[in-house]
Amino acid sequence: MRTHYVGDTPLDDDRLTKDLEQSDSLTWSEAYSDYVFGGAWKSCMLWARGGDAGDGVVTHYDHERPAAFTEFADQLPYLRELIESVADLDRLNFVRLAKVQNSVIIPHRDLLELADLADETRNAHRMHIPLVTNEDCFFNEGDTVFRMRRGEVWFLDASEIHSVAVLSSQERVHLMFDFVDVPSPKPLTTVRGAGPDAGIPADRTLKRPPLTDAEHAGLMRLADILTPETVNEVFSIVIKRHFRSDGGESFVWRTMTDIARAAADPAVLAHVEELRRHYTLERTA
Repeated sequence: MRTHYVGDTPLDDDRLTKDLEQSDSLTWSEAYSDYVFGGAWKSCMLWARGGDAGDGVVTHYDHERPAAFTEFADQLPYLRELIESVADLDRLNFVRLAKVQNSVIIPHRDLLELADLADETRNAHRMHIPLVTNEDCFFNEGDTVFRMRRGEVWFLDASEIHSVAVLSSQERVHLMFDFVDVPSPKPLTTVRGAGPDAGIPADRTLKRPPLTDAEHAGLMRLADILTPETVNEVFSIVIKRHFRSDGGESFVWRTMTDIARAAADPAVLAHVEELRRHYTLERTA
């Protein structure tokens, strides 16, 4: 399903605040934090196979069991009601409450490690509802950078290379829904609005200035300090620049490869190429 804005769902501020405060007492997983530079990607499973909160790694769940609310969802009544009101529960596979701050996420494709699962149990469609966000939270697909605003419902094509930047000390908190791809007369969400052809609205898109020659030269000078120990820091700088300046398609991976190729240690280039394979081409469970 193509990335697109669907519409808005109303949020009850008081009840949402109460649930988010309660969620602080739950056990949060830091699975998938290897995708993140700067901090941790934290998630709390609210709906999962077997109703098991588990460890947050979707391949670790028993996909033969039906999906259901977890014990964590039972402690967050408003979020449970919200999930029930917006999603087709018959095809709902996982729902995570996810938060991140002061971090960027490596450009990647999701779902690669799920290829061996049957259609009726494999995540195929991803939906987001931002619950807490701000103007310094960005999503990126291809060369398009955009914002998802509080209470909006979005479908994201997680099979496309995408990344995230939360350039703020305030936590960005989203509900993330994963659906299976099986025939049904019902829509995946009850929220009505634009269809897939609408894509990303122009007023959600960030208009970035073109990357200047001086900015490109500055990034290339990072080759002087690029070593196996500094790869994450350099990656973070390149990703942050991508969210502020338009360097064209595949900017992050292309630039990191060029910097690594110019570095003194040849092992760095091999490492970057392996990272690119793992995050965008082929990944085992």
